[in-house]
Amino acid sequence: VCHNRGMVGRALLSRAAPGFTMPAFERLAPPPAPDQVVAQIEARTAPGDIVADLHGRGGWIARAAIDRQRRGLTLESSPLTRLLAEVVLRPPDLRHLDAAFSTLSASPKGDTSVKLAVGALFSTQCATCDRTVSADEFSWASDDAAGGEEIGPRNPTAKTYRCVICRDQRGGHEQRQIPVDDGDRARAHEEVGGETARQTLRDRFPVPDGAEALPDAILDLHTDRQLVGLLAILERIEGDLRAAPVESALRLAFLHAVLPASRLGVGPGRVPVLRIAGGVVRTPLPGAVRERNPWVAFEEGFRAVRGFIQGIDSGSLGPLEARLGTDLQSLSDGGATAVIRVAGPGALAALARDGTGGEPGRGARSPRIRLILGQPPLRLNQERLAAAYHGTCWALGREAASLLPIDALAGPAIRAPWAWQSATIRRSLEAAAPLMARDGRAVLLLEGGGPEALVATVLGGVGAGYRLTDARLGDPEEEIGGIVELIPPGAAVPPGPRTRAGRALDPVPGSSGDPDMVSAPGLFSPPERVDARPFSAIEAGRTITEVAVEVLRERGEPARYERLFSEILLGLDRAGHLRRLLVASAADPTVADRAAPAPSGATDRASVAEPIDRVLTLIRDELSGPGQHRVTEVAPGRWWLAARRDLEGAAVPLADRVEWAVYSLLSTSGPLDEQAFQERVAALFAGHDLPDEALVRSCLASYRSPSSTGDRLVTADDVRRRTAEHTEMLARLADAGHRLGMKVWLGRREQGRRFGAGTLGDLLRPSERTAWLAGIARASAEDLEEVDCIWYGRGRTAFLFEVEWTAMLGDLVLRRHSRIAADDRLVRFLAVAPERANLIRHKLGASPILNSAIEADNWHIVLWPHLISWLTSEPLDLAGLERYLGLEPAVAGRGQQLDLFAPPEERP
Repeated sequence: VCHNRGMVGRALLSRAAPGFTMPAFERLAPPPAPDQVVAQIEARTAPGDIVADLHGRGGWIARAAIDRQRRGLTLESSPLTRLLAEVVLRPPDLRHLDAAFSTLSASPKGDTSVKLAVGALFSTQCATCDRTVSADEFSWASDDAAGGEEIGPRNPTAKTYRCVICRDQRGGHEQRQIPVDDGDRARAHEEVGGETARQTLRDRFPVPDGAEALPDAILDLHTDRQLVGLLAILERIEGDLRAAPVESALRLAFLHAVLPASRLGVGPGRVPVLRIAGGVVRTPLPGAVRERNPWVAFEEGFRAVRGFIQGIDSGSLGPLEARLGTDLQSLSDGGATAVIRVAGPGALAALARDGTGGEPGRGARSPRIRLILGQPPLRLNQERLAAAYHGTCWALGREAASLLPIDALAGPAIRAPWAWQSATIRRSLEAAAPLMARDGRAVLLLEGGGPEALVATVLGGVGAGYRLTDARLGDPEEEIGGIVELIPPGAAVPPGPRTRAGRALDPVPGSSGDPDMVSAPGLFSPPERVDARPFSAIEAGRTITEVAVEVLRERGEPARYERLFSEILLGLDRAGHLRRLLVASAADPTVADRAAPAPSGATDRASVAEPIDRVLTLIRDELSGPGQHRVTEVAPGRWWLAARRDLEGAAVPLADRVEWAVYSLLSTSGPLDEQAFQERVAALFAGHDLPDEALVRSCLASYRSPSSTGDRLVTADDVRRRTAEHTEMLARLADAGHRLGMKVWLGRREQGRRFGAGTLGDLLRPSERTAWLAGIARASAEDLEEVDCIWYGRGRTAFLFEVEWTAMLGDLVLRRHSRIAADDRLVRFLAVAPERANLIRHKLGASPILNSAIEADNWHIVLWPHLISWLTSEPLDLAGLERYLGLEPAVAGRGQQLDLFAPPEERP
């Protein structure tokens, strides 16, 4: 339910959970979706449990855990995210932070203070009052040398400053921009101790092998007086004694001042992008570079950090501060609520050993992790690595920056492959396995990347000995790219979701959770031990087809490839194929099966070395192979059943079941708020039946009353009233058919409904009640007797009317009317309540088979009010019906009439 809650609704948003971040971390370490984090923590853990994030991005998971009375462990992915986590988990008191900033600005620097000393480097004259002021920035003209290398700015051309005196005495804007004067040009080239500052700052940068000039290239992004000013600020941050949370906040403010104060600065509130490749700064300088006053940039960074901390303090529990521990044992025995460390080889095992004095997990009181929650490690690219190197060197220094893979900066542009991410996940989960509670879970929230990201994460978990219990790719409108849920080695595998027949969709029912216990090729066969069995692409292909068919049968409607792909991965793991594939790849990546060709036409062939590619290729080839006769791609990215036997066993379309569930909740559960509604819907549909969020929204919008609010959802639809309207509509149709001189039939079940002083059947003539309907169309009399209303005449001309107040069209269009053969003289009308128009539009757009059936069987949709307008018109003209047709009818006329009796290919 917790997964469905996040996929279906957005009701559990917590202001203390991640939902915002500092600008410098937007590309470097974007946080997870807040509602997913909250939903997982609340559903999987209880107060006092340990929640671990093995690839932290700033302590967000631990913060959300602590806010909900859990204990958090975060292994941060880099020193910079470790710095951010310090502020997220222990936000300083704003009064203390303000005092620290004031103290820093007033700290002595020579004969004056730091703030005034830095400002003096950028002193200028006000053009109005001739007073000395400190410029906010200077603009320089930049020249490009041949070969594309930057020479750098030569002289300032304009200055921006603020003069409070002129603003108060003469009015106008406080900030002014004017051309520079001779004094500004002279001061721009004065010696201010730039070389000394450059040498001190250079020592903060570890040098990548083969990129010895890189530190100088980074420092060259600043002028000498900028370097002197930045160094003065940095020395006071690192030199003064203050509380760790306050110092971390000041370092973050400084981090947000460095790049904006460089020649790459693009304006207030925007963090420029630094690209490094081949040991050279590749980001081109703009035509007019900005020389920002470092103190002004530091003040802006401080305001950003201060606002960030205010946002954290406004969380559900207020300014809650974590109590940091040193190891896992401190989370259990001591008063610690969080542990922060930088991830690295053996980091998790070291945490356990530090607390127990021995092997991880040893001892009766050894702490256990209840939930591993987080995102997969970010795949490094040149931009992220350059940002991490630059920011870490400036904010934290040489020792912290040495932990980064900086040698990659000396080479060409990089992009870590999916295999790297999978291997990293495997190592971290292996290290965590001895510390997991037996009923614990590992949940990884994907950001994007599609099927490749999902397979990489799944294989990382399976390779670590975990079992897969859920895998999903997110819908396009969702905040996350997907989710993977795993259980630790040795834990019992929970049963799969229940089918319509009450059977668990679990290929290994009764399994103890031992990863060696896998099933035979049959999807629901009993488990057997297959340690010695090699991976077989043929057997895996059979499982892929069986899972795809079963999922489509249970959904009852076409599924997106991403949804089908996720269920197939789950089936492959439960059948043991993923584990055997990894074993085979590790032993011999070119292993080949020598079995006979599979029924689908695919043959076992030499495997590629990369397991991720092997899984993707296997699924794609099995679904799309020339021998695949059970599933087919009915539209780009949409798959459906192809065999008649499977189609006959398909369930009622999921969209119709969701629609009826929404109406039932609104009509029988009393007033609900939106959060309760979303949770109730999420509890009704699980696993392969998980509906798209857009469908749930469309159903709710269709059935909620206009008087509903977010705190009180009700519906105006009533079955009795709708039944009466349905009966009245059939009576109108019967009368209109007779007025047109046609014979009329009303559905066998409808004839007994009360109408006026009698029944609907009384509206039919005696000969019409006993009519032989099989002569009207190529269909059985039983099927035609179920049609709500039929107008028919000589020559097998027939109009079939179905009157519906819901948008549940699956059984009507795809089943009942599929048995009534299409004919050039057979026209079908679907009269629907106007409140269902948008929901029908959504369903037609989402279901290729429903849309195709509407077109192929000559259906015409008409809304009740428009149909009544035509039925009551005088004289009643059949040709005049055309302008009333459609979900958005052109009642005023389109200038051409629809020939209802023309062949479909000849209709306009």
